[in-house]
Amino acid sequence: MSTNIENKPKQVTWFNGCGGRIGVVVGQSGEHAYIGMALRHDEDDDVNHIMKYGAKFPLDAALMLPVSKHYSNE
Repeated sequence: MSTNIENKPKQVTWFNGCGGRIGVVVGQSGEHAYIGMALRHDEDDDVNHIMKYGAKFPLDAALMLPVSKHYSNE
């Protein structure tokens, strides 16, 4: 049986879109970043939600965006 390794956030970039904030999250492992809307009232909950349910897109594109917040490598 394979183990499910949790992919924790490494950094997030926030944009103000039409009617809400859009987040681009880079995880500590993997070759994709995730993009989604901020639907909650807590920034860290939004980041976790985007990593679980956001749309994947190429990591190289996400690394060219300005970073709003860095997470530690805990």
